This record gives sequence, structure tokens and C-alpha cells, in this order.
Amino acid sequence: MVFFREYAPHPALKSFVRHYWIIHIQLDPRIPGEQLPKKPYPPSTEQCLYFYPYDLPHSVKAGNQNPEGATSGIIVGQALTRMNITINPNYLMLKVSFQPGSLFRLLGVPMNLLVDDHADLEAITGKAIKELYERLPQATDYTTMIRLVEEFLLKKAAQCRQPVLPIDRVAQQMLTPAAYHQLDQLAHDACLSMRQFERKFRERVGVSPKLFTRIARFRQAYKLREVDPTRSWLDIAYGCHYYDPNHLVKDFQQFAGTSPGQLFEEELAHQQRIERFHKRGHR
Repeated sequence: MVFFREYAPHPALKSFVRHYWIIHIQLDPRIPGEQLPKKPYPPSTEQCLYFYPYDLPHSVKAGNQNPEGATSGIIVGQALTRMNITINPNYLMLKVSFQPGSLFRLLGVPMNLLVDDHADLEAITGKAIKELYERLPQATDYTTMIRLVEEFLLKKAAQCRQPVLPIDRVAQQMLTPAAYHQLDQLAHDACLSMRQFERKFRERVGVSPKLFTRIARFRQAYKLREVDPTRSWLDIAYGCHYYDPNHLVKDFQQFAGTSPGQLFEEELAHQQRIERFHKRGHR
């Protein structure tokens, strides 16, 4: 069984949350561990909360041998490195993707401390999260899971004393290729000097504005290829405002650890393996 759905946030949370994702994959528990499918997750312009009500994930950064630590809930800062996730037999991931700067507002954690890293959510929120951990595995459907997470987030939002600032609105504009402007214009739009803009952006988002726009552009190129696998990389490069295709290849090497073509071959192999196991389970 393979389930994926994107959910819109509660109206009271729209200034904080971009969307929720639930991905649930159930495989035959008899499949040997070395045969379980592995999915590449390249960096995206996100700061997130992840919840794992069932099997904990087995995650390894590209170029690393040691698995990342996993708990039932983690807070993840701006990623810079591709993650390879082993899909365990009962894999359910509930992701809360936040507007740029809003996870800092909600939890008060400087996001520069979590660049390309994660932390145990309970260590940051304390005992308030324990009840949610207990109730999520007992939920009878995905909508109930979203509702439980939103109850937690609504309580945190009611306690939030950090207002939305112009820099937060600027950061949201930087998510799309049409918003690739000069940094001095972005700082002006944020009502800040360049030095203040750099410092506050790192605190609220985690990385520099320049690096953030590079990740946003890389991710847009990745999405365009997902939507249309026949589209040429040359066309995608210029459509995403790259100076030339070599700059696109350079970003894929830095953020995905491989070439554009190889990344999509790995993604295709993952999808085929999931489909093969799914068909085998219905025989």
C-alpha cells in the first residue's frame, strides 16, 4: 500500500505552515533489510517538523556511512545535503512544512543552529509533545493524525509572541524563481541594511539569503523535471534563471551529490522497487 496526500493548514496557522504531507508505505515485513527500497531526498527550502508514529526511519546523508538519529518527532533545519531514506515495512511520515522564518517564531530556536541537522522535538518542547506521540499511533485515519498535530501547533501559535516581520514576507517571495532579485533589493524590501538582513535571515531561516535562493532554484529545476521528464536540462536551466547549464550541474553536485540524470535514475529505481513490492504483496 502506498499513500500520499498534501493537506492545507488550518486558517489560524497559515502564517506559520505551508502544508502538511503524509506518506504511508506498507511493505511485506518479510522483505530482507538489504532489499528494502531507498529513496533519495535532495534538499528543499524547508524547515520542518517530522512525525513517525510507526517504524522509525533509517536515514543516511549522502557521502556518509552512519545513520542519523531518529525519534518519534524531530525538528529539521535547512538541509544542504541529500538524505537517503530506507523505506521500512510500515513507513509513515507526517511532515509539517513551515513558512520561512515561522519555525523560529513558533519555537524560538535560532535556525542557524540546525543547518543541515535535526534535533529531538521533545528536547525542545518538553513534555507537551508526549501526549501527541501517544495519540498518533492510535489514530484511525490520516485526517485524525493531521488534526492531532494541528491541536499541538495551535496551542504553540497561541503562545507565540514573535510577529511576522517584513523579512519573513521577503523570505516567502524568495521561494519562487520569479523572485530572484539582487540581494540589496531584498534587504531594502525587508527594511534592513545588508548586514542586518544577512544576520536576521540566518537566525530566522538558517542560511544566508544567497544560499537560500540557490537551493530554491535547484529545487525548482528538480520539480520541473519531475513534472515533465522529457524536458531538456538546457531548457530547465534557462527556465530557472541559471546563467548556463553548467551552473545547474554544479548545484546538483553540491546539493544532491550526483548529476541531474543520475539523481533521476535513482528516483526511478526507487519507484520501480516500490511498485514491484506492491504488486508482489497483492498476488
